[in-house]
Amino acid sequence: MVKTDCADIAREFKFMVQKTQDPKDRYAGAVKLLAEYYYQIPAGFDEEMVAVFATDSQLAHQIAASDRCTLHFHQGNQIYRMNCKTRFVDADEEKYHAAYWHNALFNPAMLGMVSMVGFTPDWHGSGFETEAYS
Repeated sequence: MVKTDCADIAREFKFMVQKTQDPKDRYAGAVKLLAEYYYQIPAGFDEEMVAVFATDSQLAHQIAASDRCTLHFHQGNQIYRMNCKTRFVDADEEKYHAAYWHNALFNPAMLGMVSMVGFTPDWHGSGFETEAYS
């Protein structure tokens, strides 16, 4: 999830990654920033979600080339199904930089070029259901 206006936070994430090589310090700083500031205003997020893949990922190429996909995920006893339009996110987009540096805060092995796929939900074709526990 990326903020609609993400240029400033992308620079903040980048600064946090570059100021220390200690993954514990990065993690602590990232969690503090995200908990206190980043997630506090849900309306500030862009509708398009992004996922980071290795540059040579065949899966990323298949997903982006298909132009559409369905995301399935579970949260508690809810099962969500989101039909999405897909695309490659260009490396010159602010969204790319925000997602890249956000992920680098938690995954220091990721540094380098990556592929990024955007997922824009089609809310009319999406839904959820409650999972019955037996």
